[in-house]
Amino acid sequence: MTTATIYSPENAPESSAPILRDLDQTLGFVPNVFGVLAGSPSALTAFATMNAQFAGSTLSAAEREVIQLTVSTQNHCGYCVAGHTAFAAMQDVDATIVAAVRNGAPIPDERLETLSRFTATLLQRQGMVTEDEIEQFLAAGYTRQQLLEVILGVCVKVFSNLTSNAIGIPLDDAFMPYAWHENATGIVNIQHAAA
Repeated sequence: MTTATIYSPENAPESSAPILRDLDQTLGFVPNVFGVLAGSPSALTAFATMNAQFAGSTLSAAEREVIQLTVSTQNHCGYCVAGHTAFAAMQDVDATIVAAVRNGAPIPDERLETLSRFTATLLQRQGMVTEDEIEQFLAAGYTRQQLLEVILGVCVKVFSNLTSNAIGIPLDDAFMPYAWHENATGIVNIQHAAA
């Protein structure tokens, strides 16, 4: 049960309303995480800006979703795993890639697997990666600019993971078919990863 108000464009604080209206026009709905963050116009503006900058990075849709799903599974955030499974489907990201990340299995694409492992290492070690790990990332075809963009993606997702985990944001109707839970051993379990 949520402990925070989920605002809509109609009842949000005045400076939050335009961001929610833009989301509603773009997506056809306002994801609950944005509705919750609207309670703090500063938090909502920061989160929306970071999301927009990450979306405009040189990383592909598949790469961005691998980063966001990797961070969300590592942070045990069911809301964000479900949401990014839905967003991946909307962008035609290969469902086998999404399923692998959700299930904690190797991604069949070696380059994306390297990206997922590097993302998890960055997160788990609070950025304390080795030069060898950076070189492996670069050897997979990524650039030093993209290393910084991965860090941006990690920051975006940690923001929403912390928000959701602290408040217990309920799944949006659009995310329900993609609900995700971990089993007792900590291995992720796919409920429904395909559209």
